[in-house]
Amino acid sequence: MMMSPAWNDRSVEDQTLFNPVFCALLLRAASRGYQEGDTSRALPLAHAFLVLPIVLNARVRRALPTLKTRMTSWVTAHPEFNAEFADRCRELVDTTREAIQLGCAQDWLSISGDGLRPGGHRFKPDPPRLDTDTMEIKDCYEKARFVGRWIPKDDRQSTILSMLGVAP
Repeated sequence: MMMSPAWNDRSVEDQTLFNPVFCALLLRAASRGYQEGDTSRALPLAHAFLVLPIVLNARVRRALPTLKTRMTSWVTAHPEFNAEFADRCRELVDTTREAIQLGCAQDWLSISGDGLRPGGHRFKPDPPRLDTDTMEIKDCYEKARFVGRWIPKDDRQSTILSMLGVAP
């Protein structure tokens, strides 16, 4: 298993974009989106590893559809994103793990037997907003929630992963 480099050994760009606090809050937004309409659901852990590769890539994030478009239809219509998606997922596995670990340690996230859920910590608003948040940061939060809502609830996990070219 490859370990993430020490925080001080990371580039400034990596420290900013892949900040574990930011990424944990994105995963929280996605897990809250997944639960909309049914709080008994937990975002499958395998699907949590899809959130950051979608949301942190500006090109993909901007091309996301509305909820009226099914994920399967969108993926089929955008093979240009699908071709590189598996590589992005692999590159962000450690970042996602680190975000989940931090999120769980801070009670922003929790892992139950069936997946990832928002933790017990309460934010007002949720996600928290800072005066320094850019439009891009706000867009990332919005799209993370969207991705959580958009991930099909009735398909098998393996179907979604293979559709995106990612093996569990």
